[in-house]
This record gives sequence, C-alpha cells and structure tokens, in this order.
Amino acid sequence: MISRDHLLNTLYMSMVTLTVWALWSVRENRLDVYISMFVLEYLVLKIIIRPRRLFIDVLAIGLFITFLIFVSIRIYEVLIR
Repeated sequence: MISRDHLLNTLYMSMVTLTVWALWSVRENRLDVYISMFVLEYLVLKIIIRPRRLFIDVLAIGLFITFLIFVSIRIYEVLIR
C-alpha cells in the first residue's frame, strides 16, 4: 500500500512537471504565474489527500498568503491601467 505522503509527493511532482510544460509551451515567462500555480496545486492536493489535520499547517498558510499577495498585486496592476 502506498502511503499518503508518497502519493502526495508523486502527484505534486507530476502536476508541477505538467504545469511547467504547459506554461512553457504558451511562452509564459512571469514568475508570479508559476509560483501561483505551484501554490494552488500544493493546496488542492493537500486538501484532497491529507484532509485530517492534527496541527496547524504553517506551510500551507504561508503559501496561501504568498498566493494572495501575488493575486492582489496583479489585481492592483489591472485596476491602475
């Protein structure tokens, strides 16, 4: 039986590989897009595969705050134009 940690890491690696390939193929070169996608992939997989929490997931909170910062900067740039 595969452990949940191994499954999470394998799926995350596969999703990151596909994301990099997809963004590279459309010639995306902004770092914030890559980081936002990686954070979303991690959070979605973490919620689906590891739903039971014994303690506060500090990494997930930090990544979510980073994602919110990138999104708010992008929204600010759109509103200013």
